[in-house]
Amino acid sequence: MNLLTKLLRHDLIKGSFYLFLGGMAGNFLAFLLNLFLARNLSVTDYGIFASLLAIISLALIPAGSISTIIVKFATDYYAQGKLDKFSSFYNLCAKFLLIFSITLFAIFCALTFPISLFLKLDSIWYLVVVGAIVSIVYLSSLNQSFLQSLLKFPLISVIAVVSSIIKLAAGVLLVYLGFKAYSGLIAIFFMTLGSFLISFFPLRSFINLKFNQSINLPKKEILSYSVPAFFTMLFLTSFTSIDVILVRHLFEAKQAGFYAGLSLIGKVIFYFTMPIPSVLFPLLIKRHAIGASYKRLFYLALVLVFLPAALITTFYYLYPQFVITLFLGGREYLEIAKFLGLFGLFLTIFSMVNVCVNLFLSFNQTKIWLLVIPVAILQIVFIYLYHADFYQIIYVSIFSSSILLIALLSYYFKKFGI
Repeated sequence: MNLLTKLLRHDLIKGSFYLFLGGMAGNFLAFLLNLFLARNLSVTDYGIFASLLAIISLALIPAGSISTIIVKFATDYYAQGKLDKFSSFYNLCAKFLLIFSITLFAIFCALTFPISLFLKLDSIWYLVVVGAIVSIVYLSSLNQSFLQSLLKFPLISVIAVVSSIIKLAAGVLLVYLGFKAYSGLIAIFFMTLGSFLISFFPLRSFINLKFNQSINLPKKEILSYSVPAFFTMLFLTSFTSIDVILVRHLFEAKQAGFYAGLSLIGKVIFYFTMPIPSVLFPLLIKRHAIGASYKRLFYLALVLVFLPAALITTFYYLYPQFVITLFLGGREYLEIAKFLGLFGLFLTIFSMVNVCVNLFLSFNQTKIWLLVIPVAILQIVFIYLYHADFYQIIYVSIFSSSILLIALLSYYFKKFGI
């Protein structure tokens, strides 16, 4: 009983529990919307929506990188009681992200035609909406990252649920109004906008602090960490998004729709376990800043990610048709039942990789880009070379992520010991 109580009070488990509750509620609402879209859109329209989601995911890879950088330094400043630097760092990040978002939207508008040709889309306006979504997500990541650095996990969960309700309501309404593939996209835009506006309230006391604006932040240190961390997260995220985009390019529209559905179900594993590394990252930074022990925390995170991921993958192997019917309504999507267990295995391995990468980046070990980037490129090249069917694509992803996991764990044991 004492051990159980101690575990339940552990910062990693407690924080993950809050994020898990909010994430589960948000994911359930997202599931309802995806289920509604899968059943009310044609396979082709759903394939368009899913491929655009992959474009959004790819365009938002830098958002994950930027968030990682923000959380790293914001947590450092807050843990050490340097509220002046905390506030100044917020202002610096806000200015950067505003300029970055506007520039990114302009680039999207300029590239609408070639991207539409690549994805075989019948309208450039899909990409304009995608550009607007990507821009507002970058702005929203600012507040989300600072709340994470403050360990405000219950609040993050509440915001996630409220914004997901907005997304569901908007998506259903837009489908009934006849917006087809646009419905899900516009719903995502309203969800992100709502999240961004709501998240200002808990941060207002920090944003409004009248600290001396001439405070010198260690910009050289920030830059030397940011560049390799940025590209590490960029290529890490591509592991679970580039395959959907390549399939959209290499296969017929209907087959691309099938793979998009497979990817959607498979990523349940990643989203289910995502709260663990999200909580782990600021906790590791905090412990590193005060010189506390971290190894047990890392091993606990690996176990907490592996167990549910393995259970879900096993369920995918045993009952694939039930899962596909539950998520996608069955129908023609049952053709992908034979691939589901393998795809779950890929996401299980990738989820473990994600924990390892978060550990290294929390300790300023940015040299892991030398492992992550080459393997990510290897995945892309191999998918281009071997794509006779979905089996080959999934095997390439399993092979690539397995190599990376082994390399990262080997590097960890060599550098930090057991």
